[in-house]
Amino acid sequence: MHKTKELFLRPIEKKDALGVYLWELDKETQRVTQSEIKVSLENVYALIEQQTDVHNSSQLRMMICLSNNNASIGMVDLYDVDFVKGNAYVGILIAEKPLRKKGFARQALLLIAQYAKQELKLIKLKATIQSSNEGSIALFESLNYLRSGEKTLDSSIISFELAL
Repeated sequence: MHKTKELFLRPIEKKDALGVYLWELDKETQRVTQSEIKVSLENVYALIEQQTDVHNSSQLRMMICLSNNNASIGMVDLYDVDFVKGNAYVGILIAEKPLRKKGFARQALLLIAQYAKQELKLIKLKATIQSSNEGSIALFESLNYLRSGEKTLDSSIISFELAL
């Protein structure tokens, strides 16, 4: 388990399904996650089942938990993991709104990058962020993610990359 003094990451579990489902229903969350999957509790359970082996599912969702009380405050995902090319996309959500802008997303992104490099042997992380999401853009830039020349179909999306 990867951790800092304030938080730790753990794999998503069945007990997280209802909470994750409710987070995914949030309109603000839907606006920034760019998810094309229709949110349902059944889909969340299916995602949890798939996540038992990142090598087969090409995705990994970790819960972001506070060290002082084990409460889940969000999640960080690796998706479209390509073990041949050594890269994956990363996404993050601090779902508990009062806990945003407190450094938790930064810590979680550092931990997932460490995990991706050490455990999964990846060499690059990528992210796509809506150009209107100034907070996330600033966060990823502060972590040395560089804007990439990668084009998306949507011109309001900015692509970032981080060499691990």
